[in-house]
Amino acid sequence: MMSLANQLKRVMHKPILRMVQRLNDGQRDYRELRRGVARFDRLLSVDIPDLVRSTLVLENCTATWFDVAQAPHANPDQVILYLHGGGFIFETPGLHAGMLARFCRDTGARGLMLNYRLAPEFPYPAATEDCLAVYRHLLDAGYAGKNIVIAGDSAGGNLTLVTLLRIRDAGLPLPAGAIALSPLTDATGGSDSFVRHQKHDPMFTAGTYNLVMDHYLRDVTRRSEVWASPLFGDLTGLPPIHLVVGSSEMMLDESVRFATKCPSATLDVWHDMPHVFPAMGFLPEAQQALTRLALCITAMFAGTTSLDSLLHQPSASVVAPTGQHVSRSSHFYPALALLGLVAVAAYLTTFWC
Repeated sequence: MMSLANQLKRVMHKPILRMVQRLNDGQRDYRELRRGVARFDRLLSVDIPDLVRSTLVLENCTATWFDVAQAPHANPDQVILYLHGGGFIFETPGLHAGMLARFCRDTGARGLMLNYRLAPEFPYPAATEDCLAVYRHLLDAGYAGKNIVIAGDSAGGNLTLVTLLRIRDAGLPLPAGAIALSPLTDATGGSDSFVRHQKHDPMFTAGTYNLVMDHYLRDVTRRSEVWASPLFGDLTGLPPIHLVVGSSEMMLDESVRFATKCPSATLDVWHDMPHVFPAMGFLPEAQQALTRLALCITAMFAGTTSLDSLLHQPSASVVAPTGQHVSRSSHFYPALALLGLVAVAAYLTTFWC
């Protein structure tokens, strides 16, 4: 049974996302947006007592090593390189730490979260260069490509796919595979779902997209470049790639189009789930997705070339995506949920307005 706190979050998450959507109208200064997101990240962060972190200093940025002290079957030779989302302009280290720690705990691998340079101070292609540089560092440090899985969400999902292309084109050893959660694959905004789902997406608007791209890559004529829009690249010869997206997202078609074109890609579309929902650990669907993703990562490290059989087998250890399920006990707390929503709304308004 879910805790009371998680039941409240479950009931409140969509109204909160809608409120954030309205507040993020695409007109706010990016520095104000960063301050607001930082406070939101602190609100959603959880303490991870068994997580040991250490800093890796690179030429143009830093990265953070994640080692889970109590991880069963730990294998320090394997690394999950995580590229965080945040529209290329901000970061949420607390929110992403919980997800990466879960992957490390479930797979036994080490985690490495890259703090790539952010726009607009460092616009495209600075972040893509940082991602390739940290991969080169891992190879130079003795990690075999077959023991590295690259993962990322949203803008980090874009960087994950772009990094795969840059690794292949540079002739470097390919990683074991990649995970992309709600990735941006077409930076031109050409996906039909950008228009089709504007009234359904609980988080994003066209203004959000314009804010992000105007800071990351202002030159519209360059947004079709492969390092900005991996969908337009040659997608052959890549390792296994697993994409996850929610059915109501404006960015739904970003994943569908990529998975359709890429021979090595598999795709999970989860019913009525918001952008990067696996990071929302209080949702039962997020827990199911994280279990499923850990199985994919483990299979990639084992050298599995196709994830189809793993993802489609009727096994108790693989939880297939299901429709939204609400715990019966959650109906006992509507008044508390409403009070909680009002409190959170008041809290968020203090830094978004």
